[in-house]
Amino acid sequence: MEISPVVKRKQLLLVEPQSLFRRTLATVARQIAAVDIIETSSHESAREVLEKRYIDGLMLNIGDGLDSLAMLQALRHGQTRNSRNLPVALMAEAVDPATIELFKSMHPQRIMLMPFKVKTALEVVTALAGDS
Repeated sequence: MEISPVVKRKQLLLVEPQSLFRRTLATVARQIAAVDIIETSSHESAREVLEKRYIDGLMLNIGDGLDSLAMLQALRHGQTRNSRNLPVALMAEAVDPATIELFKSMHPQRIMLMPFKVKTALEVVTALAGDS
């Protein structure tokens, strides 16, 4: 009898306040990309995840920018359990050029302006899972 090896699925943290989009993306990612999504609607909860669990990538809605920037800075400065180089994709509804430059200094793999198609988000999930 041959035993097949257990393949560990990648773990991505999705920080998105809109429950419909968050649930849709998580469901599709689990089924199609074979990625487990840890869902949270708040930056506070996401920070707790980063401090307690190892993850393979982060998709972050930057919202008003301040909480998400602080969280991303903590990650990049090694103040979480995760790698400083953790693959990150940022999502925003609207953002000014100065804010974009500020977030670019945190080295995200992708900045996506909303609205975008679920297919685009799924491609980003796949890329983040492959980068880790």
